[in-house]
Order: sequence, then C-alpha cells, then structure tokens
Amino acid sequence: MTGHVAATVAVLIWASYPVATRAGVTGAFAAFDLITLRFGVGAVLFLPFLLVRFRGISPSAWLRGVPLALLQGIGMATLVICGLQFAPAAHAAALVPGVSPAWVALLGFVFYGKRPPRRVVAGSALCVAGAALLAWWNTAERNAAVLAGDAMFLAASALGAAYVLGLRDWRVGPVQAAAIVSVYSAFAVVPWGLGASSSLWTAEAADFWWQVLWQGLLIGCVAFVALNHAISRLGPERSTALVAFVPVLTALLGMLFLKEIPSLPEFAALAAVSAGVAICSAGFRPADQPSSMPQQNVRHADFPGPGSGP
Repeated sequence: MTGHVAATVAVLIWASYPVATRAGVTGAFAAFDLITLRFGVGAVLFLPFLLVRFRGISPSAWLRGVPLALLQGIGMATLVICGLQFAPAAHAAALVPGVSPAWVALLGFVFYGKRPPRRVVAGSALCVAGAALLAWWNTAERNAAVLAGDAMFLAASALGAAYVLGLRDWRVGPVQAAAIVSVYSAFAVVPWGLGASSSLWTAEAADFWWQVLWQGLLIGCVAFVALNHAISRLGPERSTALVAFVPVLTALLGMLFLKEIPSLPEFAALAAVSAGVAICSAGFRPADQPSSMPQQNVRHADFPGPGSGP
C-alpha cells in the first residue's frame, strides 16, 4: 500500500467514525462499552502479530509503547467516545483531526524547538478560529453539554498531536506501533469493561457487530495501521493533506444518518477548520519529508498531523 492510499483510507474512516460512534453512545451502548470494544477487538487482531514478532521488537520499543498508549490509545479514544455523548459528530471531526495541526505546531515549537513556517501559523490560526467560533456559538446557545463534549475533543486532539510527535523517535515499524499501543490499552481497559455492568451482553446482534466493525476493526486496527504507514512513507505533514475533507464529510454523513443539521455558525466553523488544515498541509517544506527511507529507520518530521482519527 502506498502512503497516499493509506492516508486516504485513514481519512475516510475518520470521517465516518464519529457518526457511527455518536449513533452508538446515544443509542444502545454506554461510552465505556465502545471503549472496551475499541481495544478488546483490536488486541485480538494484533496479538498474534506481536507473538510472532516478539523477539524482533527491541526493549526500548516496548517501553516507549507505554506513554504512546496513554496518548493515542487510552487517553485519546476515551475522550473522543465520551465527548460524543454530548456533542455532534461534526464537532468531533472538526476539533480532533481538524485542530491537530495547530496542536502539532505548538507542541513541536515548545518541546522540539521547531519553528513552523508562516503558512502553518496562518492555517493553525484558522483552525483555532473555527474552534473558537464553535465555543462561542455553544456559549451563546447556553449549551453546556455540547461545550463539555467540545472540550473533550480538544483535549483528545492535543494527545493525538503528542503521539505524532512521539513517533519521530520511535524506531518501530507502523504495524508494530499500532499493535503495541492497542494491546497495552486493552490490558488497561478490557478487564474493567467486561467486569462492569455492560450493555454489550444484552445488545441486539446487529448493533453489537456494527460497533465491533467500527470500534475494533476499522478505527481500532485498519485506520491505526494506515495512519502509521502513511506517516512512515510520507511523513506526518504529507500524510495529513486530505484531513481538510474530514469535517465536511462528517457533517454530511451526520446530516444523512443522524439528522444533525449544523447551524450557519457551525458551518462557518467547519469551513474555517477545513481551510486551516489545507493551508497547513501546503505550508510544510519538502525538505522535511522523508524520502524512500526504510520504515524501520524513518525519523518522522515534527509536524503536522492529526495524531489519529477520532
């Protein structure tokens, strides 16, 4: 799979995932049910790979997997799924992958001393303006629940950005990265989820398997591998070029399947975020991009990238 194909697959899944998850947490499932599926199914899929490759994975990779699992795994996934209990799917798409370039630029400057190009600063400013417009609209409407959901999405975006920056020093192949993070997260989440009172045991079969598909296979495995593969081939900057389409695609899917019709200010905010991501993607220097380096030896560029999808 080429880097561009991998990035496209990840973006299509990111655009659809908030809609599927929003339907789940406002329907037959509690948030923690979906978190359990997210990592439980992913761990089942990835564990055989880790067992086969166990001796080939360095001790440092196992250790680095702990903080990365807290960022991209447990932390980000929990915030996104819990936030979708309160806020529309389009908000998740705008504030998680959409605002991530601004987070990556900021964190890259603070922790790595990487000064972003002017276009990245301008694009990040548009992303922040879009997020601020959403916050203003919800405040004006006195919608505290949606504000709480949006705050969770912004926190998840920051964790995802930190994950992307952390990959720059993690010399493990993309599948190994996804596998270690998924399995570590499952060890922390699944025993608690299965031991608690859960609607997973009583849900309709169609609803259950639909969420297994989205939480476990597509977002928990396919999108994760695609993201890491795209980053390793293109660098985080080029792998996120199509992320500009995610907020708009999610809004359209939310209108179609959830009957969530954005207001005019919300549409303007989504447009600002999409434009900001597009400008950020065009603002990265070709010199920052890894060429045809082997996957195991790629040093990832400092930014940008949506740490992952919602």
